[in-house]
Amino acid sequence: MTTTIFVSILLLFPLLSLSINPVPALFDTDFDDMADPCILEHDNTLYIYNTGDQTNFYAYSAPIIPGVPSSEFDFKRSSKPVFSATDEDKSCPISTVVPGLGKGTLTWAPDVRYDETSGKFYMYFSICLQLYVASSSSPLGPFTSPVLLQTLAIDPMLFQDDDGSIYLYYAKIDLLNMYTGEESVYVRRMIDYSTIDESVDAKKLLTPDSNWEFPRSSLIAPRGINEGPWMYKRDDIYYLMYSGAGADTKYYNLGYATSDSPDGEFIKSETNPISDPQSPPSVGIFGPGHHAIWEDGEGKPWVIYHQQSDDGTGWRRFLAIDELVVDEDGELQVVFTRDD
Repeated sequence: MTTTIFVSILLLFPLLSLSINPVPALFDTDFDDMADPCILEHDNTLYIYNTGDQTNFYAYSAPIIPGVPSSEFDFKRSSKPVFSATDEDKSCPISTVVPGLGKGTLTWAPDVRYDETSGKFYMYFSICLQLYVASSSSPLGPFTSPVLLQTLAIDPMLFQDDDGSIYLYYAKIDLLNMYTGEESVYVRRMIDYSTIDESVDAKKLLTPDSNWEFPRSSLIAPRGINEGPWMYKRDDIYYLMYSGAGADTKYYNLGYATSDSPDGEFIKSETNPISDPQSPPSVGIFGPGHHAIWEDGEGKPWVIYHQQSDDGTGWRRFLAIDELVVDEDGELQVVFTRDD
């Protein structure tokens, strides 16, 4: 999704007409913060999972209606959490030591996948900066028996390539340098949906190296951030998308890098970040980031992501959906929109 090059006027208007942001059926007033979404399609139904109260995950599901924009689907929240942190998890010391990170158990950023081989659904997520995977027989949970996959890591995303190989992408936290150390994107090879291949070392794929990836709030001093990875394969090109800067700021944004293999050498786009949401500030689009991609029945890709509610600092985010455009040169473009 390279820069939000506000493409051409002919392209801009169709995109604006296809989205309603915040997405009405995903604007859940029971939560002050809705962020870090993932999306799963199963049996002609879309399921969206996201960070909410930082202790529980809910599912928002809607039947897919051909010809209707996904931002207009009638998403319904599950009647109870599909996953809940345990009492033991609730003693997360990091949230006390570094209060700017969030609250509760720091239960963040779920990614849900269906494994046709086992017939199970797998949820990848972090609690207190540790990555876990839990499983369920239903996309509505409950997801149980969490297994630790990786320490000091957040924002997992599972990708299965066309040859069946499986990869887990995530952001690695430098806890010893929490205020100044970098946050980078890594990948691990997987044996199956719940087992890391320990014979292959973790590989760093992206590291913060551009000015736009460094702005941070006053709660946590400026440090480089690459997080929220999402792998998107199209025409044999691997697009590793990510978010940069502080997630609690208006500067949060999307970037991407490309490679010819899922764990190869990735080259960041020269047009990163995808947008400059502060110019002009009257547009009112702040901190667009941490996204997932879904392709509709016509093969058109859509980005579901979060925006900040205003240009202040904090955790007041909502979910949005906009179209991802791949131009003739293979460059990614998104026009972020807001209607309220």
